[in-house]
Amino acid sequence: MSQANAWLLNFGDSCRAAVGTRELLHLVDAPETFVVPCAPDYCNRVVLWQERLLPVMDMAARLGTATGHTPFLAVIGYQKKRGEYPQFGALMLAAPPQQLQVSDEQACPLPAQDSAWQELAISCFEHQGAPVPVLNLNLLFGTAPQ
Repeated sequence: MSQANAWLLNFGDSCRAAVGTRELLHLVDAPETFVVPCAPDYCNRVVLWQERLLPVMDMAARLGTATGHTPFLAVIGYQKKRGEYPQFGALMLAAPPQQLQVSDEQACPLPAQDSAWQELAISCFEHQGAPVPVLNLNLLFGTAPQ
């Protein structure tokens, strides 16, 4: 039985997903973000982090659920290809992330009612009786939606 560590991310309104332990780099409390004109509602903000402007993704808005109070940003690192320099982005969070240990036995299908997860997640596991999609960060931040 294989086990891995993950961060459980709460986007608000019972919208949750996970990322790998090494992908979450920094948690920003009460971040100052800046609006980007003419961008979709779910990614119309940027944040200044370590002298870089990072795109800020609102997963609740991306999935069509109500966006509530999101007092935290999770700075995420990902690679487009193995061995390449990491890219960065940020995810709006309603609560601080929780660290979990996940085993192969928890694997489950992606939520069928949310077809957006088919595009945004690479896998899914069950936690406390509910499915938790694992985000495909390269797709989420690296490509434009269709």
